[in-house]
Amino acid sequence: MEKDPKDEGLDRLFTAARKAGFYSPGAEYGFETRVAAQIRAKREERPPFFLWAWRLIPVFVTIVIFLGIWIFTYQQNQQIDLSAVSNIGNEETMLTAYLTGE
Repeated sequence: MEKDPKDEGLDRLFTAARKAGFYSPGAEYGFETRVAAQIRAKREERPPFFLWAWRLIPVFVTIVIFLGIWIFTYQQNQQIDLSAVSNIGNEETMLTAYLTGE
């Protein structure tokens, strides 16, 4: 039966643990304080502006989509009757009526 290669690594780890020194209570003194200080220091670092911009892209895309839907649904669909305007015979009046939507 073949030996698992992971067993050899585990045996080496146990051998190294046996050679290590005994537990000393002084090693854990202030451990929570050191960890809390590292967490506080990482939280105080402000992320760069571009990270906030990347995080806010979905919000802005959603706003643009909702504005597009709102404008599309509430847009007034007026049909310009150019045949009625063309009877006037004035090109400026016809252009003004076309551009203003009357």
